[in-house]
Amino acid sequence: MEQNSGDAAAKVFAFANGLQKNLAVSGRRWTQWPRGADDLAAVLACIDGVRQRLQQSASADADAATTAAAIADLRAVLEWTTYQSTSIATARALNVARKTRAFAERFGILDNPAARLSILVESEASLIDNVRTKNDYMIAIAERHAHLGLPRPLVVVESLAPKIEKPTGKLDLIQQLMKSAKRK
Repeated sequence: MEQNSGDAAAKVFAFANGLQKNLAVSGRRWTQWPRGADDLAAVLACIDGVRQRLQQSASADADAATTAAAIADLRAVLEWTTYQSTSIATARALNVARKTRAFAERFGILDNPAARLSILVESEASLIDNVRTKNDYMIAIAERHAHLGLPRPLVVVESLAPKIEKPTGKLDLIQQLMKSAKRK
């Protein structure tokens, strides 16, 4: 029976090592967001914590319950990090969609702008809903596994709301020209 528990613990260690290596690579995108580097370090620390708990119990003949708990924790971290990475990728896609829409509006590229631009606006709303859903999943996972101390989602849905650009009026143009004339 000890052989089986040792094999199970070895598999959990391999899972933790693979998860940590995968996260170290895929987590680089997290660092482009505020708090990203800190959150990446916190999640890597979660994996280390699970590994250390298992190692401590392995020295005291780990039982099946400890091994199962470690696997459940690592699966939670895997699921949480997957949602985090896809949430970031979705937010980046939203930025590209906005740039595309701005480009299309500015240069009048689309044949029927009223119909085509509405599709782009709807896709932006869909991407924001996607991020919101993923954030909800991440929060639920973090609450279910509160002992892991998983951080809040990096992408804040409110920050993805479209910025309302005020059209430049004649008064603004005159003020800009006056400031520019004073500098010369």
